[in-house]
Amino acid sequence: MLKVYILSRRRSDMTHEQYMTHWRDVHAPLFSNQPDTKRYVRRYIQSRLTGDRPEGAVLGEVDGIVQLWFDDIDGFHAFANSPSYRNVIQPDEERFTDPTKCEYFFTTEHTIFE
Repeated sequence: MLKVYILSRRRSDMTHEQYMTHWRDVHAPLFSNQPDTKRYVRRYIQSRLTGDRPEGAVLGEVDGIVQLWFDDIDGFHAFANSPSYRNVIQPDEERFTDPTKCEYFFTTEHTIFE
């Protein structure tokens, strides 16, 4: 299983609250209902930041963390080049994120203990 983590950052003309509202109420249902999402994405998780943190913790300037699961890198590429992503999802992402400031991490899990 390939997991893609995206450190998502909002557009400079938006507040964090505006970003969160769009991400939660507009983007999540739009993303979830696309045929290519259902075909390629195995899991979609929005990690919404809270104000809770241990004293002294250093936080980056991130508005949210996205986790997408794919069967493999080929599934990721197929989704990224699909009509649903190119014509619907990506234009919506640009309505509330700054793609030049989002960071992508491609990972595989290696369980140490459960």
